[in-house]
Amino acid sequence: MTLPEQAQSNRAWHVVGMVCGVLAIVSLFVLPSGIVGYLIAIAIAAAAALIGHASVRRQGAFRAAAIVGLGLAYLGLIVSVGLLVVRLTRVFAG
Repeated sequence: MTLPEQAQSNRAWHVVGMVCGVLAIVSLFVLPSGIVGYLIAIAIAAAAALIGHASVRRQGAFRAAAIVGLGLAYLGLIVSVGLLVVRLTRVFAG
């Protein structure tokens, strides 16, 4: 594989990393609020973080987009875990 072909391959990885990060944030608004919805959002955000890490490791022109996607994935993960903790606290406290 030549260098331009490898750069094209990495560009696709970077774009996929960004899209996964955006999907992790969008899933918070689309999924129904509740324990099951938050667990699904956590799974989506965790998968997006794994894909984001794989795409950030690769060199290329769109690496900054992959970094932004990774940040969004972790933001979605933190928010969904926080919402799940609050929901579980309300369920078990009352």
